Amino acid sequence: MARKKPKGNKRRLCVYLFKDGCSSWEDVFKDSSALVKYPIKGFAEDVMTLFIKGSVSFLPKWLGFFDGFLDKGIESLFNSSSSAALLIKHDERIFAFTFGYGRSFLNLNFIEDNFGLKVALNNINADRIRSVDIKNLDTVVRHSKVQTSQAGTVDDFGLNIDRDILNAVTGLSNDEVLGKQVSGAVSLHISIPVKVDDLPELCTKLLRKFNDNTYKERFPWVDHITDVKNTALIEELNSLLMKAIHDKDFERLFLAIPEIINWELVQGFKYKPSDEEVREDIHIADVLPPDEELREKVNLAWLKRKKVLCVSSDTEEVIYTWSFYKCINYEIEKSDKDGFTYLLTTGKWFKIDTDYVNSVSKETKDIPEYSNFQFLEHEGESEGEYNKHVYESDKKRCVLMDKKNIVYGGGRSRIEFCDLFIDKKDFVHVKRFRGSSALSHLFFQGLNSAFLLLTDFGFLKKVNKELPQAWKFGESSQIRASDYEVVFAVISKVKKGARDIFPFFSKVSLLQVYKQLRAYGYDVSIAKIEVKEEQEQNNNA
Repeated sequence: MARKKPKGNKRRLCVYLFKDGCSSWEDVFKDSSALVKYPIKGFAEDVMTLFIKGSVSFLPKWLGFFDGFLDKGIESLFNSSSSAALLIKHDERIFAFTFGYGRSFLNLNFIEDNFGLKVALNNINADRIRSVDIKNLDTVVRHSKVQTSQAGTVDDFGLNIDRDILNAVTGLSNDEVLGKQVSGAVSLHISIPVKVDDLPELCTKLLRKFNDNTYKERFPWVDHITDVKNTALIEELNSLLMKAIHDKDFERLFLAIPEIINWELVQGFKYKPSDEEVREDIHIADVLPPDEELREKVNLAWLKRKKVLCVSSDTEEVIYTWSFYKCINYEIEKSDKDGFTYLLTTGKWFKIDTDYVNSVSKETKDIPEYSNFQFLEHEGESEGEYNKHVYESDKKRCVLMDKKNIVYGGGRSRIEFCDLFIDKKDFVHVKRFRGSSALSHLFFQGLNSAFLLLTDFGFLKKVNKELPQAWKFGESSQIRASDYEVVFAVISKVKKGARDIFPFFSKVSLLQVYKQLRAYGYDVSIAKIEVKEEQEQNNNA
């Protein structure tokens, strides 16, 4: 049977879908006053209309490089830009097909953020992916684009499905109507033979693909975590944040250092260069004005203007600076029809599927609490001093391994075997609670150490050099992981149990590490190290 020849010329289309509730052209644009409206023949004006912003001519920037070096001037050399958006109302939804810089005059607050991504995922096979754009939330937020030489599966891109946010995907299409290849993020990009009067039929297809949830069968993790792009929603979430601060509701709000730093170089923190006191930790309650001034003075601009200054232990100079806003970690369950949990961390808002939150919390509760050893209360000393105090309190059961870095991998890397080695079987890693980034770093350090001990005989021999004779591992054969336990002990002022002190992203990291260590054969547990009462300045970690 002869294949039907497609209609129209092949066009590359960029398509946006507006949220349900946008009913008129005025809802779509930031400002329509500079746009010229052109009706489309055969369609009512409120069904399909082209909007064009006139061309602007300007001299190319590179031309200035040659000023004074040419014998004669260059005339009639101009660049120009043009913008257009074709709006189509179909099935009670508004679509925008943009051309040139047409995106620039759309009101993106009313755009469906994941329209292109969902359509693309519903239209490609799981083993026909060409490239992905991801945002990784392990210890610091990282953006990356990964592509392969040939179409492959998610596994070929090295995605961490528990912590990676999929921003965009390109893959080979399984539907000829949308062309050979589909790219989707906020918008959808396709290249197909099409005419203007074919577009309403295309909109029907795209809307059906957008409303389809079959992508969850192949990519069930995609909706777990997404970053919030809608500025109107961000403003609403920031308003809820300000309310919590004004009400001094700090149950789910705390400050934490937003990046990995070298704590050995840190003396403490200030809030102003002139402060004489250097604080051991940071708490928003320490700098809030009196209640009668709180609502008047503290607003979003104040949070972004107010600084946390990190002071060097060697020079007493400021070595890191962050805004309060970037240090805030705040988790909120927003009462809306979708039932999402929202999290502010490192200055960015993320939307987390509530079912995913509940699943992570449930799995975390299955991790046992460590009971083999009674830790001393923390009395405000540094982590190194605390570990030393624990060791000196019971030298028969403990070996101090803190700061005894093991060099491996040709000298390129250094890693601590653990902080405290207890009863010749428990590898204890100790960390002061300082937010998701520091805890994630702790978990993965414990994972790497346990893995190297199990798989790298050279690493084991170097660990043995740091251990007393009676504590050394046997070197005649590989260790048996099931004989040992990896313990993550967190120093925290939070008045909760060990399983409940972790922020959401710390729980995700902990679960990932827990499952890997259990797969190796290790026992794994967590512990909370209490802070002595007189050392507490407040109950927020």
